[in-house]
Amino acid sequence: MEFASEMIIKAIKKGFSIKEVPITYYPRLSGKSKLSSFSDGWRHLKFMLLFTPKYIYFIPSIFFLFFGLSMLLLAFFNIHLGYSPGIHSSILGGMFTILGYNIFMMGIFTDTYIARKTHIEMSVITKTILRKVTVEKGILIGMALAFIGFVYTIYLFNIWVGSGFRVLPIRGQNVISITLIILGLQTIFYSVVLSLLSENI
Repeated sequence: MEFASEMIIKAIKKGFSIKEVPITYYPRLSGKSKLSSFSDGWRHLKFMLLFTPKYIYFIPSIFFLFFGLSMLLLAFFNIHLGYSPGIHSSILGGMFTILGYNIFMMGIFTDTYIARKTHIEMSVITKTILRKVTVEKGILIGMALAFIGFVYTIYLFNIWVGSGFRVLPIRGQNVISITLIILGLQTIFYSVVLSLLSENI
């Protein structure tokens, strides 16, 4: 059922000219259609969505990243915008930041896989990342993020030890350290996976 849409999608991706040719349609004279409106329609829609990482992955991920980073920065710098951001705001910000980053990377993976599988052009976002960020750069960026988060965690641990294990300054600002460690480790492993997917593209 999705064959016609596949031809159109690939033609657009490859920059081909598309022309409509009129035909004569004859209704079915015998038998019943084997198509299922819901299951075949969903399969068709799912197929088309695979070719649109921009709308499935990139746009939602940018929204989640913006919201998450905003919450983290408000808590880290203790900025008051009608309320005092604390530990709960920072936890929410860290969760949305990690979620947005993972959705964005899934978009990159999907776009790269489709380009490798169907030999159609990748999106501008994916091409730019693959051109600018090599596996070595990705690993270094990941290590830097994880290192910053780890150093801040050690700083908090020293405060806890210095207080005789009585005072652990859990504030909204401190969640950013764990977020950086998680993002850094994910960046390291994602860089390796992306280099394997993009090989020979």
